[in-house]
Amino acid sequence: MTVPTTANAQATFCATLVDEWIRDGVQHAYIAPGSRSTPMALALSARAEISVEVFIDERCAAFAALGVGKATGLPAVALCTSGTAATHFSAAVTEASLSGVPLIVCTADRPPELRDVGAAQTIDQTHLYGSAVRWFHDPGVASYDAAHTWRALANHVVARTMSPVAGPVHLNLPFREPLLGEVVDMPPKRQHDASWSGFHAGRSQLSDWEIDDLAHRLAGRRGVIIAGDVGAGFDLATYTSAVSVLSSVLHWPILACPLSGVRGGSANIVTHFDGIVRSQSALGALVPEVVLQLGKPPASKVLGQWVASTHAEVIAVHGPGTYQDAQHLTYMHIEANVANTVDRLCSVVASVSDTRDQDISLRWNSMWSNAQMAATQSIEKVLSAVGEVSDPAIARMFGEIFSVGVVSSSMPIRDVEWFSEGKENGVLFSNRGANGIDGVISTAIGIAQSLRTSVGVYLGDLAFLHDGTALIGLKNRNLNLRIVVVDNGGGGIFSFLPQATQVNKDVFENLYGTPHGADIALLARAHGIEVLEPKSLGELSAAMQGSGTAVILLKTNRESNVSIHEQLHTAIASSVDAITNS
Repeated sequence: MTVPTTANAQATFCATLVDEWIRDGVQHAYIAPGSRSTPMALALSARAEISVEVFIDERCAAFAALGVGKATGLPAVALCTSGTAATHFSAAVTEASLSGVPLIVCTADRPPELRDVGAAQTIDQTHLYGSAVRWFHDPGVASYDAAHTWRALANHVVARTMSPVAGPVHLNLPFREPLLGEVVDMPPKRQHDASWSGFHAGRSQLSDWEIDDLAHRLAGRRGVIIAGDVGAGFDLATYTSAVSVLSSVLHWPILACPLSGVRGGSANIVTHFDGIVRSQSALGALVPEVVLQLGKPPASKVLGQWVASTHAEVIAVHGPGTYQDAQHLTYMHIEANVANTVDRLCSVVASVSDTRDQDISLRWNSMWSNAQMAATQSIEKVLSAVGEVSDPAIARMFGEIFSVGVVSSSMPIRDVEWFSEGKENGVLFSNRGANGIDGVISTAIGIAQSLRTSVGVYLGDLAFLHDGTALIGLKNRNLNLRIVVVDNGGGGIFSFLPQATQVNKDVFENLYGTPHGADIALLARAHGIEVLEPKSLGELSAAMQGSGTAVILLKTNRESNVSIHEQLHTAIASSVDAITNS
């Protein structure tokens, strides 16, 4: 039987895109099964250079692809069939957009003659994700007449995911039946090895005079560096070293968010800033003249309120195309490659610093170091007195054990931020672009597959259930994934909000506490996944350090969790005041 020309054109078109994507560094593809996406699915699976994973749930596939982008700075392909399948990509697309993570979103579609006529599994997929994508393109049904454009199109897709602002690109691909064709005469490869358009993500940098001006604004003043998440795709070791050197020449503390990657990289690191700035000293001896904010601010709302109350001069350095000023207080915005800016600042600051101010600077930095030490001792004392497996104790241990971790938004990221010290050369990821709790396990799967290393996951029961379909086939993915689940029978973070005391208890529990009644252990075991239920911190440590994929389930209580947090915050603030005023 003769295969229609269109079928062969579609197969060849998809094969060409994949061939070009491989040349541009794409190594991973996540496919949600479907019929209409057959030409692209076969093209991806035909190439050994691309690791192909299949997820039944489109949302899981997209978040796993997002994880690859987070971990490597290179886009992965997320592919689905037509119709509502494409809408399930939306949450991950939004997160990728707000987090600045490269992602190639391919949605199969019906051809034009099947649109708006009541054909099955057909919705309007044009600009489906709105402004969340960096670029949308629908090339129409493949035709050999346009073959000379296919390689340029493939490279255009990758380039737009990477620059000028990294993020998702939506390629809507209409396919006409029959869907099975043969790859015939792919257009020739370009004759040079460089990428087609020479795209370079995040290369924008300040001029020398701008660096010099910034250095003069910082040198010789009391300040703090708030190191936040600066996004994917940069040399973490080099960045960590640069931040450490800058803090040393300025004699400023580094208030380091766990997502910054710089925790453990300097003697000037302050990890317990949330508790420290709750002290009276934070409004007195610890008030800075200037705040240098690198990347996104940490999760701590208290930190943001403190910065506002100090009336310090806030200078924000953030990546190209982004804007960080939730408090509407930033004095100067610097839109440039953060790592490059910090690295170039170091030598200039050192050259313009006045040695006469050094004693004052050293005393300033010493006060913050003492505050960090006091906070650490207070945390250890309170948790030791509590003794039991509590949310802060879990977070602290998680930060100490895992070199690569994925932490859910909501309380887990806050507990890790507030109470953990971090791990030397450790890196944590969290979907803090839109701060949703969906797709956490799937994101971790993508990170584990792309980095080919063991990964810890820390999330609550609701986030676990949100991504329950990520468990399908997980035991067969051959990952070392330790999934730490805190099951407190609902949404723990809501217990810290005013609603907890101002709304009728039954109404609060129904609307905010959201008890789920699910047996998480049974759910995990139904998918053939090992479940560990440690009863002590010692057992928890052993479970976290185990190998293979397992769910580590811990039962805690929401009300006692609030009490423990209050004890910790009070103890930290009191100890900081005592040591600062001594």
